[in-house]
Amino acid sequence: MLLEIENLVVSLRDTQILRGISLQVGTGETVGLVGESGSGKSTTARAALRLFPDHAQTDGRVSVAGVDMLSAVPAEVRRVRAGEAAMIFQAPRTALNPVRRIGDSATERLVHVHGVKRAAARTKIAGLFEEVGLRDPERLLKLYPHQLSGGMLQRVVIAAALSIDPSLLLADEATSALDVTTQAEVLALLRRLRAGRDLGVLFITHDLHLAAAYCDRVYVMKDGQIVDHQPGATIFEDPGNEYTRALADAVPKLPEREMEVRG
Repeated sequence: MLLEIENLVVSLRDTQILRGISLQVGTGETVGLVGESGSGKSTTARAALRLFPDHAQTDGRVSVAGVDMLSAVPAEVRRVRAGEAAMIFQAPRTALNPVRRIGDSATERLVHVHGVKRAAARTKIAGLFEEVGLRDPERLLKLYPHQLSGGMLQRVVIAAALSIDPSLLLADEATSALDVTTQAEVLALLRRLRAGRDLGVLFITHDLHLAAAYCDRVYVMKDGQIVDHQPGATIFEDPGNEYTRALADAVPKLPEREMEVRG
């Protein structure tokens, strides 16, 4: 398994944020993590990279590509962050520095962490821009974030995440800030990249319907706990938990209308 979380407990100032979280993400699969705002979804994703405040108290086990992130030395944690796992954040405009050119932000990890020459890094990012469907990459590298649409910026962030050739992709509400058409394009892109690169993807969303349609398996979170886990294809047919059932029932449905056929 690329990501294994077992009985993870995270407390901040004696308040439990996560309570016994267990989930897995394997190679080549997309796993959904669904829940309302404040349920602990993003904290769970950050746990994979050990992105906790210094005063956080943790218990349990978090393994990424075989590395126990809670007990590993800082150098090993940095190695995992630099090469094994990458995160795509919800709002691309806040993930990019507004006063730096796209090329500088997108190549930063390659240049400053991996020691790649700046020219080689720009060439790799330009190729990734084309892979994620961005035209005229050389021109885009010279632009600032405010000169690109939200959908284009999300593709830039995805390309930057892929630049380290990760095995695990953590997509934290990666499409929620986009319009429906652009959202569909980004989801199709992530699906194609997952298949082409054999990635494991943890797909975090508040939309149960989207998770059921897009993910191989779905975990449902509530109040810092996993309350349900089942294949995406069956989660609407037979919700395994009262909370999951409530989420499923909250999805708007078109009324059924009887049609009379007259001869």
